[in-house]
Amino acid sequence: MALKNKALGKNTLKLACGLAVAFSLASPASAETTRERVLSEKTIVIGVHNKAPWGYRDQNGNPAGFHPDLVRAIFEPLGVTKVELVIADFGALIPGLVASRFDAIASGLYITPKRCELVAFSNPDLRLADAALVAAGNPKGIKSYSDIAANEDLKFGATRGSVQGKNAAAAGIPESQMLLFQNTESTIAALTSGRVDAIAFSAATASKVVSDPNIDGIERASPFTGLILGNGKEKVGHSAVAFRQNDEDLRDLYNERLAELRADGTFDLIMEKNGFSKMEKAPDISFSQLCSGEL
Repeated sequence: MALKNKALGKNTLKLACGLAVAFSLASPASAETTRERVLSEKTIVIGVHNKAPWGYRDQNGNPAGFHPDLVRAIFEPLGVTKVELVIADFGALIPGLVASRFDAIASGLYITPKRCELVAFSNPDLRLADAALVAAGNPKGIKSYSDIAANEDLKFGATRGSVQGKNAAAAGIPESQMLLFQNTESTIAALTSGRVDAIAFSAATASKVVSDPNIDGIERASPFTGLILGNGKEKVGHSAVAFRQNDEDLRDLYNERLAELRADGTFDLIMEKNGFSKMEKAPDISFSQLCSGEL
């Protein structure tokens, strides 16, 4: 009888342990989500690559730029009164988001089908073409990616991981003519030092660079034609804020508020403040259309 009771005790212990394990495996489902934490702590942490007009720290150490301003306008009415910055190289933004270094990327990231495999984008906010910067006077006569591809003596530079670098490659610029750099500053330095003959950014970034009083001897190539698609139209980029893929509820909340700001005029004011025109306002399309490659 004692042996039977002993065996029963062991079985009961095994059952209890099994239930404990099962409960522990199930419990993460009830863990606090990023959306819940952001709303309860009244703080959202955003990753930026510290470059105007997209996302940067101003002279007083405060978050500034188009996307930080937009994030603030979206979340402040919800009680989220603090926006914190984490600065990273552009190519490190997505890895940093996936590694939970910040809650969202708010720094001019374009929606692409490949990036959609890694992050959950908001609906697009801006629609921008590529722009090239060249030496003052454009001595090499560069007016398109095709011009560079057709002249093997020309060197082209872009920031590593940028859409412009990918567009240039798709337009036919070979690896032998292309140099990729870690960040915006090193890309600009390559042009000013003569290592490359042209570099490319979004139109907004290019405009900020040429208006910088600390940068001399370069200009925007005008006119300039970027990547031409199969339909004969020039490819444009659509910027958005990016969230982790398991934070779709936070992304959906952001999209709801974004639609409200577009409707009440606040969005247009934020664009104007950061040097964007209404022509650069993204049309009323969804992230899913861009992620699928439909547009």
